[in-house]
Amino acid sequence: MHAKYEKSLESVVSVIKEGIKFPNQFKLGVEFEHIVVEKDSLESVSYYGEKGIEGILKKLLVRGYEGKYEDGYLVGLNQEDKEISLEPGGQIEISVKPCANISKIESIYFDFLYDIVPILEEKNLLLMAIGYHPKSSIEDIPFNPKKRYEYMSQYLKEKGKYAHNMMKGTASLQVSIDYANEEDFIKKFRVANFISPVLYLISDNSPVFEGEIYPNHSLRSLIWENTDKARSGMVPNALNKEFGYEDYGKYILNVPPILIMKEQEFIGTGDKIVEQVMKEYVFSKQEIQHIMTMVFPDVRAKNFIEIRVGDSLPYPYNFSYIALIKGLFYNEAALEYLYNLSLRIHDNQINSIKDNIRQKGFRTHITSKKAYDFICIIFDLAKTGLTQEEKNMLKALEKLLLRKENLSIVSKEKIKKEGIDGLKWCALNQHVAEGNLNNSVK
Repeated sequence: MHAKYEKSLESVVSVIKEGIKFPNQFKLGVEFEHIVVEKDSLESVSYYGEKGIEGILKKLLVRGYEGKYEDGYLVGLNQEDKEISLEPGGQIEISVKPCANISKIESIYFDFLYDIVPILEEKNLLLMAIGYHPKSSIEDIPFNPKKRYEYMSQYLKEKGKYAHNMMKGTASLQVSIDYANEEDFIKKFRVANFISPVLYLISDNSPVFEGEIYPNHSLRSLIWENTDKARSGMVPNALNKEFGYEDYGKYILNVPPILIMKEQEFIGTGDKIVEQVMKEYVFSKQEIQHIMTMVFPDVRAKNFIEIRVGDSLPYPYNFSYIALIKGLFYNEAALEYLYNLSLRIHDNQINSIKDNIRQKGFRTHITSKKAYDFICIIFDLAKTGLTQEEKNMLKALEKLLLRKENLSIVSKEKIKKEGIDGLKWCALNQHVAEGNLNNSVK
Protein backbone atom coordinates (compact mmCIF):
# COMPACT_ATOMS: atom_id res chain seq x y z
CA MET A 1 0.00 0.00 0.00
CA HIS A 2 1.26 3.46 -0.84
CA ALA A 3 1.74 6.07 1.87
CA LYS A 4 -1.30 8.18 0.91
CA TYR A 5 -3.60 5.15 1.06
CA GLU A 6 -2.17 4.16 4.44
CA LYS A 7 -2.79 7.65 5.78
CA SER A 8 -6.37 7.69 4.46
CA LEU A 9 -7.00 4.25 5.95
CA GLU A 10 -5.65 5.30 9.33
CA SER A 11 -7.84 8.41 9.35
CA VAL A 12 -10.93 6.18 9.07
CA VAL A 13 -9.63 3.54 11.49
CA SER A 14 -8.83 6.22 14.08
CA VAL A 15 -12.53 7.16 14.23
CA ILE A 16 -13.43 3.53 15.03
CA LYS A 17 -10.67 3.29 17.65
CA GLU A 18 -12.04 6.37 19.39
CA GLY A 19 -15.11 4.31 20.26
CA ILE A 20 -13.18 1.97 22.58
CA LYS A 21 -14.64 2.01 26.10
CA PHE A 22 -14.34 0.02 29.31
CA PRO A 23 -17.33 -2.34 29.75
CA ASN A 24 -18.57 -0.30 32.71
CA GLN A 25 -18.80 2.67 30.32
CA PHE A 26 -20.95 0.89 27.72
CA LYS A 27 -24.08 2.78 26.66
CA LEU A 28 -26.89 2.46 24.13
CA GLY A 29 -27.66 5.08 21.51
CA VAL A 30 -31.09 5.01 19.86
CA GLU A 31 -32.62 6.73 16.84
CA PHE A 32 -36.42 6.65 16.56
CA GLU A 33 -37.89 7.60 13.17
CA HIS A 34 -41.56 8.53 12.72
CA ILE A 35 -43.85 9.28 9.78
CA VAL A 36 -46.27 12.21 10.16
CA VAL A 37 -49.62 11.79 8.39
CA GLU A 38 -53.02 13.44 8.17
CA LYS A 39 -55.22 11.96 10.91
CA ASP A 40 -58.28 11.51 8.71
CA SER A 41 -56.70 10.18 5.51
CA LEU A 42 -53.24 8.91 6.57
CA GLU A 43 -51.84 10.87 3.62
CA SER A 44 -48.33 12.31 3.71
CA VAL A 45 -47.62 15.72 5.23
CA SER A 46 -45.37 18.08 3.26
CA TYR A 47 -42.39 19.81 4.80
CA TYR A 48 -43.71 23.20 3.71
CA GLY A 49 -46.32 25.42 5.35
CA GLU A 50 -47.54 25.96 8.88
CA LYS A 51 -49.32 22.59 8.91
CA GLY A 52 -46.22 20.95 7.47
CA ILE A 53 -43.13 19.57 9.13
CA GLU A 54 -41.43 22.97 9.30
CA GLY A 55 -44.47 24.37 11.09
CA ILE A 56 -44.25 21.54 13.63
CA LEU A 57 -40.56 22.24 14.24
CA LYS A 58 -41.26 25.96 14.69
CA LYS A 59 -43.80 25.15 17.40
CA LEU A 60 -41.20 23.01 19.17
CA LEU A 61 -38.77 25.95 19.29
CA VAL A 62 -40.80 27.55 22.06
CA ARG A 63 -40.46 24.34 24.14
CA GLY A 64 -36.76 24.85 24.73
CA TYR A 65 -35.24 23.44 21.55
CA GLU A 66 -32.51 25.17 19.55
CA GLY A 67 -33.10 25.37 15.82
CA LYS A 68 -30.82 24.12 13.05
CA TYR A 69 -31.21 25.92 9.72
CA GLU A 70 -30.19 25.32 6.13
CA ASP A 71 -30.69 28.06 3.50
CA GLY A 72 -33.20 29.67 5.84
CA TYR A 73 -35.24 26.49 6.35
CA LEU A 74 -35.64 24.99 9.81
CA VAL A 75 -34.43 21.42 9.34
CA GLY A 76 -33.57 20.22 12.85
CA LEU A 77 -33.64 20.87 16.57
CA ASN A 78 -31.27 20.26 19.45
CA GLN A 79 -31.80 19.89 23.15
CA GLU A 80 -29.36 18.82 25.85
CA ASP A 81 -30.21 15.11 25.71
CA LYS A 82 -31.66 14.69 22.23
CA GLU A 83 -31.51 15.84 18.63
CA ILE A 84 -34.40 16.03 16.18
CA SER A 85 -33.61 15.75 12.47
CA LEU A 86 -35.47 15.11 9.23
CA GLU A 87 -35.23 12.18 6.87
CA PRO A 88 -35.66 12.89 3.13
CA GLY A 89 -39.45 12.54 2.97
CA GLY A 90 -40.02 14.58 6.13
CA GLN A 91 -39.84 11.65 8.54
CA ILE A 92 -39.05 13.02 12.01
CA GLU A 93 -36.13 11.34 13.76
CA ILE A 94 -35.24 11.74 17.41
CA SER A 95 -31.71 10.71 18.36
CA VAL A 96 -31.36 10.10 22.09
CA LYS A 97 -27.95 10.73 23.61
CA PRO A 98 -26.20 7.46 24.60
CA CYS A 99 -27.49 6.23 27.96
CA ALA A 100 -26.33 3.50 30.31
CA ASN A 101 -29.83 2.27 31.05
CA ILE A 102 -32.97 1.90 28.98
CA SER A 103 -35.24 3.64 31.49
CA LYS A 104 -33.30 6.87 30.87
CA ILE A 105 -33.82 6.47 27.12
CA GLU A 106 -37.54 5.99 27.83
CA SER A 107 -37.68 9.18 29.86
CA ILE A 108 -36.00 11.26 27.13
CA TYR A 109 -38.16 9.75 24.39
CA PHE A 110 -41.37 10.27 26.36
CA ASP A 111 -40.42 13.90 26.96
CA PHE A 112 -40.23 14.30 23.19
CA LEU A 113 -43.65 12.69 22.72
CA TYR A 114 -45.20 14.96 25.34
CA ASP A 115 -43.68 17.95 23.51
CA ILE A 116 -44.71 17.03 19.96
CA VAL A 117 -48.03 15.19 20.21
CA PRO A 118 -50.09 18.20 21.46
CA ILE A 119 -48.77 20.18 18.47
CA LEU A 120 -49.81 17.39 16.10
CA GLU A 121 -53.24 17.14 17.72
CA GLU A 122 -53.80 20.87 17.06
CA LYS A 123 -53.02 20.25 13.39
CA ASN A 124 -55.07 17.01 13.16
CA LEU A 125 -51.96 14.92 12.45
CA LEU A 126 -50.69 11.54 13.63
CA LEU A 127 -47.16 10.54 14.61
CA MET A 128 -46.83 7.04 13.16
CA ALA A 129 -44.31 4.46 14.34
CA ILE A 130 -44.42 2.25 11.26
CA GLY A 131 -41.77 0.91 8.88
CA TYR A 132 -43.20 2.19 5.59
CA HIS A 133 -45.60 4.96 4.66
CA PRO A 134 -49.18 3.77 5.19
CA LYS A 135 -50.89 5.54 2.30
CA SER A 136 -49.17 8.03 0.00
CA SER A 137 -47.34 6.95 -3.14
CA ILE A 138 -43.62 7.66 -3.08
CA GLU A 139 -44.06 9.92 -6.12
CA ASP A 140 -46.45 12.11 -4.13
CA ILE A 141 -44.04 12.70 -1.22
CA PRO A 142 -41.75 15.69 -1.86
CA PHE A 143 -38.15 15.79 -0.66
CA ASN A 144 -37.45 18.21 2.14
CA PRO A 145 -35.02 21.08 1.31
CA LYS A 146 -31.82 19.61 2.82
CA LYS A 147 -28.93 19.78 0.32
CA ARG A 148 -27.60 16.38 1.37
CA TYR A 149 -30.80 14.75 0.16
CA GLU A 150 -30.77 16.63 -3.11
CA TYR A 151 -27.41 15.07 -3.98
CA MET A 152 -28.44 11.65 -2.69
CA SER A 153 -31.73 11.56 -4.60
CA GLN A 154 -30.02 12.29 -7.92
CA TYR A 155 -27.23 9.80 -7.36
CA LEU A 156 -29.20 6.90 -5.90
CA LYS A 157 -32.08 6.93 -8.39
CA GLU A 158 -29.63 5.48 -10.93
CA LYS A 159 -28.44 2.74 -8.55
CA GLY A 160 -31.52 0.94 -7.30
CA LYS A 161 -35.21 0.75 -8.16
CA TYR A 162 -36.29 1.32 -4.55
CA ALA A 163 -33.74 4.02 -3.66
CA HIS A 164 -36.35 6.77 -3.41
CA ASN A 165 -38.69 4.41 -1.54
CA MET A 166 -35.90 4.00 1.01
CA MET A 167 -35.34 7.73 1.28
CA LYS A 168 -38.93 8.97 1.45
CA GLY A 169 -41.00 5.98 2.52
CA THR A 170 -39.17 4.13 5.28
CA ALA A 171 -38.82 4.75 9.01
CA SER A 172 -36.50 2.82 11.30
CA LEU A 173 -35.47 2.05 14.86
CA GLN A 174 -31.67 2.01 15.07
CA VAL A 175 -29.65 0.97 18.10
CA SER A 176 -25.95 1.70 18.64
CA ILE A 177 -23.63 -0.34 20.88
CA ASP A 178 -20.10 0.11 22.26
CA TYR A 179 -17.03 -2.17 22.23
CA ALA A 180 -14.06 -2.65 24.55
CA ASN A 181 -11.30 -3.39 22.03
CA GLU A 182 -10.82 -4.75 18.52
CA GLU A 183 -11.56 -8.33 19.56
CA ASP A 184 -14.87 -7.18 21.06
CA PHE A 185 -15.58 -5.10 17.94
CA ILE A 186 -14.96 -8.15 15.73
CA LYS A 187 -17.34 -10.30 17.76
CA LYS A 188 -20.12 -7.72 17.95
CA PHE A 189 -19.86 -6.70 14.30
CA ARG A 190 -19.98 -10.34 13.23
CA VAL A 191 -22.86 -11.30 15.52
CA ALA A 192 -24.90 -8.25 14.48
CA ASN A 193 -24.56 -9.26 10.83
CA PHE A 194 -25.23 -12.92 11.67
CA ILE A 195 -28.55 -12.19 13.39
CA SER A 196 -29.56 -9.34 11.04
CA PRO A 197 -32.07 -11.45 9.03
CA VAL A 198 -33.80 -12.45 12.28
CA LEU A 199 -33.86 -8.85 13.53
CA TYR A 200 -35.48 -7.83 10.24
CA LEU A 201 -38.21 -10.41 10.90
CA ILE A 202 -38.63 -9.62 14.61
CA SER A 203 -39.02 -5.88 13.95
CA ASP A 204 -41.04 -6.17 10.72
CA ASN A 205 -43.66 -3.42 10.86
CA SER A 206 -44.16 -2.68 7.16
CA PRO A 207 -47.54 -4.15 6.23
CA VAL A 208 -48.15 -1.85 3.25
CA PHE A 209 -46.04 -1.03 0.21
CA GLU A 210 -47.21 1.73 -2.12
CA GLY A 211 -50.81 1.52 -0.99
CA GLU A 212 -51.15 -2.28 -1.17
CA ILE A 213 -50.75 -4.95 1.49
CA TYR A 214 -47.22 -6.31 1.14
CA PRO A 215 -47.65 -10.08 0.66
CA ASN A 216 -44.29 -11.20 2.06
CA HIS A 217 -42.08 -10.46 5.08
CA SER A 218 -39.29 -7.97 5.85
CA LEU A 219 -40.09 -5.30 3.29
CA ARG A 220 -37.30 -3.18 4.76
CA SER A 221 -34.66 -5.71 3.70
CA LEU A 222 -36.08 -5.83 0.15
CA ILE A 223 -35.97 -2.04 -0.16
CA TRP A 224 -32.36 -1.84 1.07
CA GLU A 225 -31.29 -4.66 -1.25
CA ASN A 226 -32.56 -2.48 -4.11
CA THR A 227 -31.11 0.87 -3.01
CA ASP A 228 -27.39 0.76 -3.91
CA LYS A 229 -25.51 -2.52 -3.64
CA ALA A 230 -22.22 -0.67 -3.12
CA ARG A 231 -23.39 0.86 0.17
CA SER A 232 -26.35 -1.14 1.49
CA GLY A 233 -27.07 -4.72 2.53
CA MET A 234 -24.23 -6.44 4.35
CA VAL A 235 -20.65 -5.11 4.35
CA PRO A 236 -18.74 -7.46 1.98
CA ASN A 237 -16.78 -10.21 3.77
CA ALA A 238 -18.29 -9.35 7.16
CA LEU A 239 -18.72 -13.09 7.81
CA ASN A 240 -16.13 -14.47 5.41
CA LYS A 241 -13.19 -13.59 7.64
CA GLU A 242 -12.19 -12.06 10.96
CA PHE A 243 -13.41 -8.57 10.15
CA GLY A 244 -11.64 -5.84 12.13
CA TYR A 245 -10.99 -2.11 12.11
CA GLU A 246 -8.82 -2.04 8.98
CA ASP A 247 -11.25 -4.23 7.04
CA TYR A 248 -14.04 -1.77 7.74
CA GLY A 249 -11.73 1.13 6.85
CA LYS A 250 -10.93 -0.47 3.48
CA TYR A 251 -14.64 -0.92 2.84
CA ILE A 252 -15.20 2.82 3.42
CA LEU A 253 -12.30 3.79 1.10
CA ASN A 254 -13.76 1.68 -1.71
CA VAL A 255 -17.27 3.25 -1.73
CA PRO A 256 -18.31 6.46 -3.54
CA PRO A 257 -19.32 8.97 -0.83
CA ILE A 258 -21.84 10.73 -3.15
CA LEU A 259 -21.01 14.02 -1.45
CA ILE A 260 -18.52 15.35 1.07
CA MET A 261 -18.71 18.16 3.59
CA LYS A 262 -15.97 20.80 3.50
CA GLU A 263 -16.15 23.81 5.80
CA GLN A 264 -19.90 23.21 6.35
CA GLU A 265 -20.58 23.12 2.59
CA PHE A 266 -21.62 20.03 0.60
CA ILE A 267 -19.68 19.08 -2.54
CA GLY A 268 -20.89 16.37 -4.92
CA THR A 269 -18.29 13.73 -5.80
CA GLY A 270 -20.10 11.60 -8.39
CA ASP A 271 -18.75 8.07 -8.80
CA LYS A 272 -15.33 8.77 -7.28
CA ILE A 273 -14.59 6.44 -4.39
CA VAL A 274 -13.49 7.73 -0.99
CA GLU A 275 -9.86 6.78 -1.65
CA GLN A 276 -9.81 9.04 -4.72
CA VAL A 277 -11.56 11.90 -2.94
CA MET A 278 -9.07 11.74 -0.07
CA LYS A 279 -6.25 12.38 -2.54
CA GLU A 280 -7.89 15.71 -3.45
CA TYR A 281 -8.86 17.10 -0.05
CA VAL A 282 -7.60 17.27 3.51
CA PHE A 283 -10.40 16.27 5.86
CA SER A 284 -11.06 17.11 9.47
CA LYS A 285 -12.22 14.37 11.84
CA GLN A 286 -15.79 15.68 11.61
CA GLU A 287 -15.66 15.56 7.81
CA ILE A 288 -14.39 11.97 7.86
CA GLN A 289 -17.23 11.05 10.21
CA HIS A 290 -19.65 12.52 7.66
CA ILE A 291 -18.11 10.35 4.93
CA MET A 292 -18.67 7.31 7.18
CA THR A 293 -22.39 8.17 7.36
CA MET A 294 -22.68 7.99 3.57
CA VAL A 295 -22.79 4.19 3.59
CA PHE A 296 -25.98 2.45 4.75
CA PRO A 297 -25.22 -1.21 5.48
CA ASP A 298 -27.29 -3.36 7.85
CA VAL A 299 -24.53 -2.90 10.43
CA ARG A 300 -22.45 0.29 10.31
CA ALA A 301 -19.38 1.43 12.23
CA LYS A 302 -18.25 4.87 13.29
CA ASN A 303 -17.07 5.31 16.88
CA PHE A 304 -19.78 2.78 17.77
CA ILE A 305 -21.54 -0.12 16.02
CA GLU A 306 -24.95 0.82 14.65
CA ILE A 307 -27.56 -1.91 14.09
CA ARG A 308 -29.78 -0.50 11.35
CA VAL A 309 -32.19 -3.30 10.43
CA GLY A 310 -35.15 -2.44 12.69
CA ASP A 311 -38.43 -1.00 11.45
CA SER A 312 -39.94 1.84 13.43
CA LEU A 313 -42.05 0.26 16.19
CA PRO A 314 -44.81 1.72 18.37
CA TYR A 315 -44.56 1.78 22.15
CA PRO A 316 -43.96 -0.56 24.04
CA TYR A 317 -42.55 -2.81 21.28
CA ASN A 318 -39.75 -0.33 20.50
CA PHE A 319 -38.37 -0.72 24.00
CA SER A 320 -38.71 -4.52 23.81
CA TYR A 321 -36.44 -4.38 20.77
CA ILE A 322 -33.92 -2.10 22.50
CA ALA A 323 -33.85 -4.43 25.53
CA LEU A 324 -33.25 -7.40 23.22
CA ILE A 325 -30.21 -5.69 21.67
CA LYS A 326 -28.82 -4.82 25.09
CA GLY A 327 -29.36 -8.34 26.40
CA LEU A 328 -27.55 -9.93 23.47
CA PHE A 329 -24.59 -7.58 23.05
CA TYR A 330 -23.84 -6.50 26.63
CA ASN A 331 -23.99 -10.05 27.96
CA GLU A 332 -20.74 -11.94 27.43
CA ALA A 333 -22.34 -15.40 27.57
CA ALA A 334 -24.97 -14.53 24.95
CA LEU A 335 -22.43 -12.80 22.72
CA GLU A 336 -20.01 -15.73 22.91
CA TYR A 337 -22.75 -18.27 22.13
CA LEU A 338 -23.91 -16.35 19.05
CA TYR A 339 -20.35 -15.64 17.93
CA ASN A 340 -19.44 -19.35 17.99
CA LEU A 341 -22.66 -20.18 16.12
CA SER A 342 -21.86 -17.50 13.51
CA LEU A 343 -18.51 -19.12 12.66
CA ARG A 344 -20.43 -21.72 10.63
CA ILE A 345 -21.98 -19.04 8.39
CA HIS A 346 -20.61 -16.95 5.49
CA ASP A 347 -21.84 -13.89 3.59
CA ASN A 348 -23.66 -15.76 0.83
CA GLN A 349 -25.59 -17.83 3.39
CA ILE A 350 -26.77 -14.71 5.24
CA ASN A 351 -28.00 -13.20 1.98
CA SER A 352 -29.80 -16.46 1.20
CA ILE A 353 -31.41 -16.47 4.67
CA LYS A 354 -32.64 -12.91 4.10
CA ASP A 355 -34.18 -13.96 0.78
CA ASN A 356 -35.84 -16.98 2.39
CA ILE A 357 -37.21 -14.96 5.31
CA ARG A 358 -38.93 -12.62 2.88
CA GLN A 359 -40.76 -15.64 1.45
CA LYS A 360 -41.17 -18.00 4.42
CA GLY A 361 -40.98 -15.79 7.51
CA PHE A 362 -40.86 -17.81 10.73
CA ARG A 363 -40.51 -21.10 8.79
CA THR A 364 -37.06 -20.15 7.44
CA HIS A 365 -34.10 -22.23 8.61
CA ILE A 366 -31.12 -20.49 10.27
CA THR A 367 -28.25 -22.92 10.73
CA SER A 368 -30.14 -26.09 11.75
CA LYS A 369 -33.09 -24.31 13.39
CA LYS A 370 -36.23 -22.65 12.14
CA ALA A 371 -36.38 -18.88 12.60
CA TYR A 372 -39.08 -19.27 15.25
CA ASP A 373 -36.91 -21.60 17.36
CA PHE A 374 -33.89 -19.34 16.86
CA ILE A 375 -35.91 -16.36 18.07
CA CYS A 376 -36.93 -18.26 21.23
CA ILE A 377 -33.24 -18.98 21.91
CA ILE A 378 -32.09 -15.39 21.52
CA PHE A 379 -34.83 -14.08 23.80
CA ASP A 380 -33.79 -16.60 26.46
CA LEU A 381 -30.16 -15.56 25.99
CA ALA A 382 -31.03 -11.88 26.29
CA LYS A 383 -32.87 -12.38 29.59
CA THR A 384 -29.72 -13.67 31.28
CA GLY A 385 -28.06 -10.27 30.84
CA LEU A 386 -30.93 -7.94 31.78
CA THR A 387 -32.34 -6.47 34.98
CA GLN A 388 -35.85 -7.46 36.01
CA GLU A 389 -37.16 -4.13 34.72
CA GLU A 390 -35.53 -4.76 31.34
CA LYS A 391 -36.83 -8.35 31.24
CA ASN A 392 -40.31 -6.91 31.71
CA MET A 393 -39.69 -4.66 28.71
CA LEU A 394 -38.94 -7.74 26.58
CA LYS A 395 -42.37 -9.23 27.23
CA ALA A 396 -44.42 -7.23 24.71
CA LEU A 397 -42.37 -8.34 21.71
CA GLU A 398 -41.71 -11.83 23.04
CA LYS A 399 -45.41 -12.52 23.62
CA LEU A 400 -46.16 -11.50 20.03
CA LEU A 401 -43.34 -13.56 18.53
CA LEU A 402 -44.29 -16.68 20.51
CA ARG A 403 -47.50 -16.63 18.47
CA LYS A 404 -45.32 -16.61 15.34
CA GLU A 405 -46.46 -13.08 14.62
CA ASN A 406 -44.82 -9.69 14.24
CA LEU A 407 -46.40 -6.24 14.04
CA SER A 408 -46.65 -6.42 10.26
CA ILE A 409 -48.73 -9.59 10.48
CA VAL A 410 -50.95 -8.02 13.16
CA SER A 411 -51.47 -4.90 11.05
CA LYS A 412 -52.33 -6.85 7.90
CA GLU A 413 -55.15 -8.54 9.82
CA LYS A 414 -56.36 -5.16 11.08
CA ILE A 415 -56.36 -3.76 7.52
CA LYS A 416 -58.46 -6.70 6.30
CA LYS A 417 -61.06 -5.97 9.00
CA GLU A 418 -60.95 -2.17 9.25
CA GLY A 419 -59.37 -0.96 6.02
CA ILE A 420 -56.39 1.39 6.09
CA ASP A 421 -57.66 2.93 9.35
CA GLY A 422 -56.54 -0.31 10.97
CA LEU A 423 -53.02 1.11 10.91
CA LYS A 424 -53.89 3.97 13.26
CA TRP A 425 -52.98 1.75 16.20
CA CYS A 426 -49.32 2.45 15.24
CA ALA A 427 -49.84 6.16 15.98
CA LEU A 428 -48.28 7.41 19.21
CA ASN A 429 -50.87 10.14 19.84
CA GLN A 430 -53.19 7.86 21.79
CA HIS A 431 -50.47 6.84 24.25
CA VAL A 432 -49.99 10.49 25.21
CA ALA A 433 -53.72 11.23 25.30
CA GLU A 434 -54.42 8.25 27.57
CA GLY A 435 -51.34 8.86 29.72
CA ASN A 436 -50.25 5.21 29.45
CA LEU A 437 -46.57 6.00 29.05
CA ASN A 438 -44.22 5.53 31.97
CA ASN A 439 -45.90 7.15 34.98
CA SER A 440 -42.61 8.60 36.18
CA VAL A 441 -42.52 11.00 33.24
CA LYS A 442 -44.41 14.27 33.67
